[in-house]
Amino acid sequence: MCAVQQVSGRAQLPGRVISQQRHYLTVVTAAGLLQADIAGRLLHTSAPMERPVIGDWVMCSPRKSEQRATIHSVLPRSTCFVRKEVGKRTGSQVIAANIDVAFLVMTMGEDFNLSRLERYLALTKESGATPVIILTKADLCDNPQACMQAARACAPTTDIQIVSAFDGTGIKQTALYLAGHRTGVMVGSSGAGKSTLMNALLETDYAATGHVSPFAEKGRHTTTHRELVRLPSGGLLIDTPGMRELGMIGADKSIDESFSDFTSQIERIAQRCRFRDCQHQAEPDCAVRTARADGRIDSRRWNNWLKLKREGAYQAEKEDPESRRAKRREQIRLNRQSRSLRRND
Repeated sequence: MCAVQQVSGRAQLPGRVISQQRHYLTVVTAAGLLQADIAGRLLHTSAPMERPVIGDWVMCSPRKSEQRATIHSVLPRSTCFVRKEVGKRTGSQVIAANIDVAFLVMTMGEDFNLSRLERYLALTKESGATPVIILTKADLCDNPQACMQAARACAPTTDIQIVSAFDGTGIKQTALYLAGHRTGVMVGSSGAGKSTLMNALLETDYAATGHVSPFAEKGRHTTTHRELVRLPSGGLLIDTPGMRELGMIGADKSIDESFSDFTSQIERIAQRCRFRDCQHQAEPDCAVRTARADGRIDSRRWNNWLKLKREGAYQAEKEDPESRRAKRREQIRLNRQSRSLRRND
């Protein structure tokens, strides 16, 4: 990985992107830290998801006298954390690459949200990274064990850490997940305590912290760009701006994996439905609908599961023109069939 390569007559070094602020990248190489731009050929011939992001290993040609470099290619990624682009755009956006551990950071205050946690879990499963749930601000919560039990019910096989930067609870245990120079990323909404946790892990006031609104316990972005830093323990950690939107991509399998205990429960109950192909909507003698009505199936999890699957399917359809055309053809066929039946009546 450290060998110099000759490409088109120019020496190229491997490096890793450690900072990303809009279109400005910083790359660490054997020649030191270099401010990097993207070669025009890479920028204009690659898809947006193939362009360098924080955590990527790249090949670049250094200009040592200027302390700058040009990135020519992105090396294959081991993992890739992706979300839907913010707003009305329907493309996918890479948040970070080559991540070993994803810390899903959530406060135990009023902003504690199990549906959001399930969304984070599904996206992390899709990325290939290992999820770890971090419940912050334990010193401000009257009953942290209740929050932990609620999170455990949503993610029975995922590690959970209760932390407090104020008294140091859980900080050392969290750092251990990045032992052996592993790379982690913190994902969470604004005000979840990511910057405060980063400072505690770094044992310094590296990241700015902000106040949380006393009205809704929602914070503002205190991290404004993505940056990879080295912890005293040797691990690497990427801090990301708080994400108010974390749209699903076409990750149907990952959604089912993150709801594995829940889908297993539904499959068991569905065996008692009258019809084998029961959709659990309006069919008679539906055991799943009965279980939802009497509380055996958690309605919140059911609704969120369906919401994430619909969102993921919609995104997959938007990114797959053939899928859109097939759906359109099927809709036309059904419309014709409906008109034919009305004429026969």
